[in-house]
Amino acid sequence: MEKTDNVIVRATQLLVTISAYVAGIVLVMLMLLTTADVAGRYFFNSPITGVFDITHFAVLIMTFLSLAYCGFYGGHVAIDILYNHLNRTLAGILNRVVNLIGCVLFSLISWRSLVQSVDVKEFNEASQLVLIPFYPFYYILTFGAGLFAFVMALRIFIPAPEVAPQLEENKS
Repeated sequence: MEKTDNVIVRATQLLVTISAYVAGIVLVMLMLLTTADVAGRYFFNSPITGVFDITHFAVLIMTFLSLAYCGFYGGHVAIDILYNHLNRTLAGILNRVVNLIGCVLFSLISWRSLVQSVDVKEFNEASQLVLIPFYPFYYILTFGAGLFAFVMALRIFIPAPEVAPQLEENKS
């Protein structure tokens, strides 16, 4: 059973890492696009058409593709005021309950966004200015929320490491 757990954890780690890299690439591309738009606007009086629409889609991509990575490595913000005063057993139970609730909520988000994507595609909904169709972004939202729900389900049974690997390397 432990070997199966290890395979699942390693596969999940790979998937959340790839997802986070994609989110990072989108962030860099958004940064370059915004820089080009500002430069075009102020130096050439010619902004790039559709940057506002593209920014909205990029933020969606960055948010939902990076949630699972943060959840996998236990990097989400936690309020420690009460939590630090609990004994280890009760804290572990509380973590599992929080992960279960989060898993259910993000599973619902994933499911509803998948259902909604069908309507959005059927009605050909698109952005106002550059007419980018909405439905592919619903699929990205579905994938990101579903992956995060899976990570939270995994964390019910396998506790998260305390810090991300990059932070661990910096400590040594």
